[in-house]
Amino acid sequence: MRAVWLSALLAVGAVAQPTTEAADLLRAMTDAVARLDYEAAEARAREALGRFETLTPDQLVTVHSTLGILLHTQNQPVEARRQFEAALSIDRGLRLDSVLVSPKTVEFFDTLRAEAGPTERPATPSEIRYVVLDDPRPAAALRSLAMPGWGQFYKGDRAKGWVFALAAGTAVLGTASATLARDAAREDYLAATTPDEAVARYPAYNRWQRAQAAFRIGAAAVWTAATLDALVSGGPTVPETRLRTRPSGGVSLGLTPTGVRVRARW
Repeated sequence: MRAVWLSALLAVGAVAQPTTEAADLLRAMTDAVARLDYEAAEARAREALGRFETLTPDQLVTVHSTLGILLHTQNQPVEARRQFEAALSIDRGLRLDSVLVSPKTVEFFDTLRAEAGPTERPATPSEIRYVVLDDPRPAAALRSLAMPGWGQFYKGDRAKGWVFALAAGTAVLGTASATLARDAAREDYLAATTPDEAVARYPAYNRWQRAQAAFRIGAAAVWTAATLDALVSGGPTVPETRLRTRPSGGVSLGLTPTGVRVRARW
């Protein structure tokens, strides 16, 4: 069984280091823990998870376990639970060192470990519900709210981006042009000195007034459509990569009707 703590667990040199970048991140996390700079350690751990495809299973367990301990000491049990469960999904035999970890954290972890089931795996291929995906939709929606098409460009959908950008530009220019023409027609209408002149000049003013209203409605529709499209479409996608595994096993990524699934065979 593996014993874990913020220093003993982070013996990064004892496990394979696939890339210099991954090794540097884990080393920075270790150094931050040694300095008792837990805020920096958490930041480095999350940065490492953002590059999960470069980490080995052992390194993923290290990062998740460390992050879980840090978060639990910060009284964030919900997020700590998520990190511990991710670590246990990879290594069901994981244990925390009761000498080096606070009893409260050990008790919390042991409860999650008991809920996860027995240490021994069944003969059938096991499933690990682990994948870290960034969802670009909230950030894209904010960008499209500021400028239609920006959010679509942010998500990489250039075709939609150009459509919304051109539509928004047309609506804005149309609104501005119609407003100027309406104001001029209004001045001309108010300058009429006879009833006949007023009647003759009113249709032009009314026409531009309606055109301005139509362009404004069009602009609002484009802004709304661009924001909703950025918020709804183009969700997280599975990276075209495979997790590194021990020679005796294999891990593959795939989509299911309920989300993303990682299958591990040992």
